[in-house]
Amino acid sequence: MIIISQLNWLCFLMPLMSFFDLISLRHSVRAFKEQKISDDVVEKILTAATRASSAGNLQSYQIFVITKKEDRRRLAVAAHEQNFIENASVVFVFCADPVTSAGEYGKRGEELYCIQDATIACTYAQLAAHSLGLSSIWVGSFIEEEVARILNLSSGLRAIAMLVVGIPAEKPQITPRRPLSEIIHTL
Repeated sequence: MIIISQLNWLCFLMPLMSFFDLISLRHSVRAFKEQKISDDVVEKILTAATRASSAGNLQSYQIFVITKKEDRRRLAVAAHEQNFIENASVVFVFCADPVTSAGEYGKRGEELYCIQDATIACTYAQLAAHSLGLSSIWVGSFIEEEVARILNLSSGLRAIAMLVVGIPAEKPQITPRRPLSEIIHTL
């Protein structure tokens, strides 16, 4: 647990980053040190995820926390052999809950709102992980049926995104973004 103490101490020493610095400096990492992170850190990330906006405050999603190496390996295989998943500290799988959302919003809740709820929660978790000095990568390319089997998902839940989190073993360049002029349309 020395690594955990060092990580917590590092977070304590780092001055609080502004929100805009946080999102500007966050980048995807695909190489992780095979080190565990504390349950307290995992809980902080999960708490942040559940603070995300959701349609009707239904929180129509479920979050699966995968810490066992063998289970992370199985997820890596289901994610088209993205083997860096196996070496991360933890994988959070965000699943949409269409039944919960449909109960309030019908077809639109079933087909859209629950997916939005899950992805917004995943975004909050990703930013929380970064604010705690960890690195992550959002994985959306996977065989949904295989992930459902690995997680033994109950009927109706849909795996939407994996958030792979850990202590970085690399520091890749921050990738450039398209200019606002190519994306923004003001009416």
